[in-house]
Amino acid sequence: MKKPLNLLIVGLFWLTAGILTAQAQDLVTALQWLERGQTEKASQQLQQLLQSQPTAQTYFYNGYAAIRTHNLQEAGNYFEKGMILDEKRHPLNKAGMGIVAMLEGRTTDAERILAEVMKESKGKDVEILGRIGEAYTGYTQVINATDKPMYAQHNAAKAIEYLEQALKRDKKNGQLWLALGDARALSTPSNGGPAVTAYEYALEFLTDKSLPNHRIGTIYWAGKSYNLASDFYRAALKADSLYAPSYLQLAELNFKTNRYKEAAAAMNKYLALAEKPDAQLRYRSGQFDYLAREYARAVQKIEKVKNEVETPVKYRLLGRSYFSLKDYDKTIENLKTFLEKAPDKAEGLEYKLLGRAYQNISDTTIAKDSIAVFYLAKAATTDTTENLYSEVAEMSYKLKHYEDVVKYVEAGEKRFHKSSVKDKFWLAMAAYKMGREDSTMYLKADSAFAAVQESSPDHLPTILYRAKSNYYGYANQDTAYVKSIPFYERFVELAYTKKEEQKFKYDMRIALKYLFSYYTSVEINPEKALDVAQKGKALDPADKDFNDMMAQLNNRPPNPSFSKPQ
Repeated sequence: MKKPLNLLIVGLFWLTAGILTAQAQDLVTALQWLERGQTEKASQQLQQLLQSQPTAQTYFYNGYAAIRTHNLQEAGNYFEKGMILDEKRHPLNKAGMGIVAMLEGRTTDAERILAEVMKESKGKDVEILGRIGEAYTGYTQVINATDKPMYAQHNAAKAIEYLEQALKRDKKNGQLWLALGDARALSTPSNGGPAVTAYEYALEFLTDKSLPNHRIGTIYWAGKSYNLASDFYRAALKADSLYAPSYLQLAELNFKTNRYKEAAAAMNKYLALAEKPDAQLRYRSGQFDYLAREYARAVQKIEKVKNEVETPVKYRLLGRSYFSLKDYDKTIENLKTFLEKAPDKAEGLEYKLLGRAYQNISDTTIAKDSIAVFYLAKAATTDTTENLYSEVAEMSYKLKHYEDVVKYVEAGEKRFHKSSVKDKFWLAMAAYKMGREDSTMYLKADSAFAAVQESSPDHLPTILYRAKSNYYGYANQDTAYVKSIPFYERFVELAYTKKEEQKFKYDMRIALKYLFSYYTSVEINPEKALDVAQKGKALDPADKDFNDMMAQLNNRPPNPSFSKPQ
């Protein structure tokens, strides 16, 4: 969650006509910096003013700045000193003392002091009425469509009462309208119309349009009119490009509407202006950079604050970002930490990226392929972008984990209601390899190879292993011959047709010898026997078996030691 701003979004203040012009301008500038969130710069200017011209107004505004920075004790000290300089009918600092009492929850003291202030000013002082009215809003801070007072002690009805009384005496005072808008927003949070009306008057009468535009933007945000809200925030920034709160609101609004690049850009501008952005805001900026696919910037920011932010999600963002930057060791380090600290928050993507990272690391001292299979298999249960079961099945075959191949292919078929030709091939190959321990698996392999052959009728490895599966799948030699011979014949035929006999040289030699044995002992077909013997001799002249075959056909004593299919 985003941490609320420490500074409040409030209006510039009601400066009295008796204040010196140069001092008034300096005060306006200082308070504008306060609005922008530059508290140190504002405080420095206000203290310089106080030192050069210690007036009732300079004491009051220093106290006011202390209220805005949540330091009521310091504010009281300024007001107490300023009371000595208050004019008889303009008890501004005394009003400040009443405000401090009210904000501290000393209701009786506050009511007494403010009653005295009203009596002394005869209830006609616009600045005092406005200041008290504003204080009763609790100094509303408007963040992400929520009007939340900075102080627990607030009263919207009293705020409206004081502000409307002030407006009767000065209807064109933009600051009063701005504060009234805040009070109305606090009073009727579900109905922003009255607040917007007040803010529109503030727009008309204020020279600086940034504050009312920003306020209206937030009202529209609350009403889910996001485009209008964005327009008003931009209008605020057009009026004052240094008004940081609007950048922050734009960042959050763009995030809410899935405009991540815009969110990241706005947050970066906010951080450039913010005086001392805390770790949470800098982390938030890193989150936006991650979503905007600015991974290097995300890593840079999150690494700097990760020891200050208490959330395991930081490791997820770092792990994912490092993966995109192809730093696979850092990917593994951070994602494993995330899984250790928040296993209940893990998503399939974490497991998938861990699997991919292990596939890409250069470390040869660990069984990284088996670890990759472990994580990818966990990811496969939820991943919808691809059938990871297919990949881990192939990897498991290469690791000679044949039972896992069958398990993963069947799991993928169950989840996606289909399996690819490639899946069926690896399932068939695994079943074939398992046949050495369980001969019934050979026929299961043949069934799987048959399914592959339906899609790829001329796939040589499929035909070859159908021949082998049928040979070993039947205990009866005659049956084995009948079932396997057609596939061996087709394998040899296609190998020559495709001119791939050398590619499959080892299996071709075995197939030709097996066919020779069949043609000479079962089918008794000398022509076919001679053909395969000649092909074998041409394929591998150094193989003595083929010379023996030729000798046998020429009625010479043969000495064959023919191999079985493997």
